[in-house]
Amino acid sequence: MTVIEKSPSENQSVARALAVLDLLSSTSSPLGVREIARQLGVAPSIAQRLVRTLANAGYLEQTGEASRYTIGYRAFQVGNAFVAQNSIHSAVMPELYALADLHINGFLGVLRDHAVVYLATVQSNGPIALTHRPGSQTYLHSTALGKAILAEMPDSQVRHLLEEASLPRLTNQTKISIPHLFAELKQVRVLGYATNDEENRYGVYSAGAIVRDSENRPIGALSGGVPSSGLTKKERSRVIKLVVEAAHNASRRLGARIDGGLFLPGKVQPAPTRKPLVNATTMATPKRRTARPVGT
Repeated sequence: MTVIEKSPSENQSVARALAVLDLLSSTSSPLGVREIARQLGVAPSIAQRLVRTLANAGYLEQTGEASRYTIGYRAFQVGNAFVAQNSIHSAVMPELYALADLHINGFLGVLRDHAVVYLATVQSNGPIALTHRPGSQTYLHSTALGKAILAEMPDSQVRHLLEEASLPRLTNQTKISIPHLFAELKQVRVLGYATNDEENRYGVYSAGAIVRDSENRPIGALSGGVPSSGLTKKERSRVIKLVVEAAHNASRRLGARIDGGLFLPGKVQPAPTRKPLVNATTMATPKRRTARPVGT
């Protein structure tokens, strides 16, 4: 059941309407009014009025399947407006396309509500299929994106976030001990990048690095993911180099001062040329793909 937070300073009807949108955005299939009412813990008559109001305004759409509802076009417009107004998206997208042309799935994420929210993903023609929807959330403790973001914070803030967040063991490689995560974040701060070796999903290796704005503040992170099976140490190092280079290029577009080696990780230098990551048994000739804007 979705819990509707009550506050004396908020309008209850608006809070309930937003809860309806949150509920439908998190489900993969349409819901009927009675199910919406049950999930929100309100009377069916209240749910009916909320749904009708949202549908009349275009924020919900009726599917025709026994009066079931899904997210409407107006909600999609609002989500796209966030992307259009967010400069990090336009700065990072060319880099995600470039990574995809090198057989590396590219991701852009930002910190929201104790989790990483995907703003964009670009599918390469490699064997890993993207499963993240635009706007979906992922974990801080198990992804290269999340660890890169956490490493920019003081330990006190990291501890608060991790204690408030869920830390499930997603694979047998997932670190769920806060002291172990602190030790890894200490290394991330030295190196300038984070890695995820089958910690969030079996069969996937990824590297992540911070994107900075014109005042050199961290505003998000990008990452690249490849199949972990048969990946050599040299190939892993190359993924890291390409991801760090991509993050620096995006940061420069936003006005960050990266020139002269500032923020270059100590053990990683920018890749001199961009060649596809070679794994001859699984990789094919790259073709341009379309991005999935908004939304490891």
